[in-house]
Amino acid sequence: MSQDSKSNDIRPAGRPKANERANREADLLEAAINLIADGGFESLNLRQVALRADVSLGLVRHYFGSKAGLKSASNKAVQREIASIFAVVFEVNALESADQQVEKMTQRLIVEVYPKIKYFKYLGQLAISNDKEAKDSFEVYFNTVKNFVERLDVTQQLPDGRDRTWAIFQFIFLQLGPVLIEQQISNILGRDAFETDIIRARVTSMSRMLTSGLLSA
Repeated sequence: MSQDSKSNDIRPAGRPKANERANREADLLEAAINLIADGGFESLNLRQVALRADVSLGLVRHYFGSKAGLKSASNKAVQREIASIFAVVFEVNALESADQQVEKMTQRLIVEVYPKIKYFKYLGQLAISNDKEAKDSFEVYFNTVKNFVERLDVTQQLPDGRDRTWAIFQFIFLQLGPVLIEQQISNILGRDAFETDIIRARVTSMSRMLTSGLLSA
């Protein structure tokens, strides 16, 4: 074994403190999520994750074992983050109308989306991936949106003839469409598709579509 290989696996004596381990693992997940959000699952590479997190390759393997283990952990981390975001965005007050709830949701989305856009980009990658784990992870997101639409139904008593399943998918299309065609939007507008004012305009437009047609279609 070369001296370089040996040094790559050297770790300080003793076990790291619990908060240090948590921080290291969080940094590695952050690096993996950013890689996937920007380049898709095929871009996930243990060595690149190690470089981004400024740790040894051996440490990545220590925490996640393999690329598959890191991918699985990244999916679960994104699920938690999305659940946290939508717990705020989809909060419902039973005394408010559906229109009022959508308006509040719009304002929360504007605040929440920009600093956490990588998680929505990651969702876009899940949407176009066909492996079982990606399907399972995306289903968690689908059910989160479904719960919101169902709560609106209870509040507003929306028309019985509305196709609820497609209402959920249409809601998802509105959210993830800009992620999937990000480059084309940027090309046409000549600007970053996720600048703050563009996000604000997009979310406001989505709100108007929801209240004028989607919720009752």
